[in-house]
Amino acid sequence: MKNILFLCYSLFQINFAISQIKKIPQDGNHFLFTFKKDTYLIENDFIYNLTSSKDLKPKRHNLPIKEFKFLNDEKIGYLKNASTGLVYSFDGNVFNRLDNSFDFKSQFRSFSFLHKNVIFDFGGYGLHSFKNIITYFNFAKKETELYNQFSPINATPISRDRMIAQYEEGILFIGPGHGINVDTENPYENASFVNDYWKFSFNDNKWQKLGEGAINANYPYDVVYDFNNHSLLISNEGIYEFDIKNNELISYPNANIDIVKSLNKTYTLASITYNKTKDGFYLIIDKSMTSSEVLFVKKTDFLGSKKIVSKLYNHSKFNWIYLSFCIIPFFIFLIYIFNRKKSLVKIINSKIDVLKIELKNEDFMVLKKIIDSHPDYINYSELLDLFPEHLGYESKKKKIRQSINNLEEYLSQKTKTKVPIFIYKKNIEDKREKQIRIK
Repeated sequence: MKNILFLCYSLFQINFAISQIKKIPQDGNHFLFTFKKDTYLIENDFIYNLTSSKDLKPKRHNLPIKEFKFLNDEKIGYLKNASTGLVYSFDGNVFNRLDNSFDFKSQFRSFSFLHKNVIFDFGGYGLHSFKNIITYFNFAKKETELYNQFSPINATPISRDRMIAQYEEGILFIGPGHGINVDTENPYENASFVNDYWKFSFNDNKWQKLGEGAINANYPYDVVYDFNNHSLLISNEGIYEFDIKNNELISYPNANIDIVKSLNKTYTLASITYNKTKDGFYLIIDKSMTSSEVLFVKKTDFLGSKKIVSKLYNHSKFNWIYLSFCIIPFFIFLIYIFNRKKSLVKIINSKIDVLKIELKNEDFMVLKKIIDSHPDYINYSELLDLFPEHLGYESKKKKIRQSINNLEEYLSQKTKTKVPIFIYKKNIEDKREKQIRIK
């Protein structure tokens, strides 16, 4: 009797953990997405709310597009055509078209994200080529435009689609994806995993390579982008969570691979979504040659409870090489500037006897006073004392200016330098006081 009760309890638990939501034709146009607390299914011309409508009454969505991408923040959702161009807002009930554009057919399976409430896309595939461009939707112009990247071509990621990706606080992180390996023969006929990691800063619009690291997965695969703000790669070989920012790979060795193998592969990146509120996944799986069904599976029953954390990538030597190419010339430049400043004073001092003869007495006294104060600045008020007391304040100031102009012209010719001889600043303690020194 106890065994029968235990079996009934176990079956109840399994049915609760993995429950069928709806049957659908396998060759239909399917797309799952989650917005706020609800999960939705677009199936051909209709949309279903899978979480709040018990009878699953469909509504016509009146969308002219057949392949979709969805992204959202806490307030609003955006539905796009899969290849960019067309953009709709979504409030949970109605789709409102925002663009005045067309289907670009250029960025299928790109990574879509929100940066400062603006819709961005990286990468993708279209028009017979993989992409590594960044585009954004200009809400004012109602058009999608190319975003400017300052990095040279050889310092940007290889083009890819279906990539692992992550966005946090003004930084775009890009990981492995399906793309062109430039080191292989016939690269455009042998697309494969591109196994490197990059980050793009929107502060300086530049890329930086983080490193490289291979993963055990083959195409086709799904990527869920809104799982703990990380990417969750779902493949027949395993399920992996990617935290590119913190260089962590989380493997789920006890994941339910049988469900993964049954996922509907008609439209990749459309057959699974994560509902954080319900702490589980909605999936479309193939049941037969003609029919599919939507399931809800609790997170622990899909991923398992065991996690293995490891490093995601090895830091790239490229970073150190690139950094050294930047830093070494900078230090050489600093040394050059420092030595040039010293040598300028030395040159002037080495000619001091000649200068005393060739310069006017007033000009020489001003120069000698400035040299004696080097490398410190000297106040203009200290130079005033070099002139006769019977001269007024304004007359003395005029003479100082004339002497400095004379010295600038004369010393530039004497030292054969094209840069200014003197530099100026205001006294920190008294902003009215001007200061000068040899550069």
